[in-house]
Amino acid sequence: MALTGTSRLRRSVPPMARLVPVAFVIALALSGVAVAGATYDVSVVGTEVPPISSTLGTFVGAAHGGLVGAWRIQIAHEPLRTGPTVAITGGAFSMRLDNGSRLSSPVVGGSVTVSNPGAYCRNQVYAVSVQLRSGSFAGTLTHRRRSVFGRCVVYAATIGGRASLAA
Repeated sequence: MALTGTSRLRRSVPPMARLVPVAFVIALALSGVAVAGATYDVSVVGTEVPPISSTLGTFVGAAHGGLVGAWRIQIAHEPLRTGPTVAITGGAFSMRLDNGSRLSSPVVGGSVTVSNPGAYCRNQVYAVSVQLRSGSFAGTLTHRRRSVFGRCVVYAATIGGRASLAA
């Protein structure tokens, strides 16, 4: 059979060959590997690390659930003393997954709200809501405090909650 300039050769793709990419994506999802375009529900816990100021918090910790790995977030916000709720003004989030890949996203907004002001030098508790370009976080920040020589001192800060992350 001769092919002319206007004829096209069509190749038939067997139905099983069409299923291979779908099966591959499903297998990755079931194995715990992040698939681009997917959203994951993740439980996170962490502690505050330097640099620390009244307008900047840097936290590191562990995540488990839909994704497993180590994370870091730096949150810029208005001074906590300016009100019961202050705006989050920026920052950055990154997470290294247990498979070696990395997720990152800028912090684009959110708020920090006093839940318990910590009367008599008790722990202060804040509700934290962070909007990422590729997800969100809602959790609790606790300033752990003690009285030292009559002065109330924050000696540690911990954070925990749930994140929804797009990979």
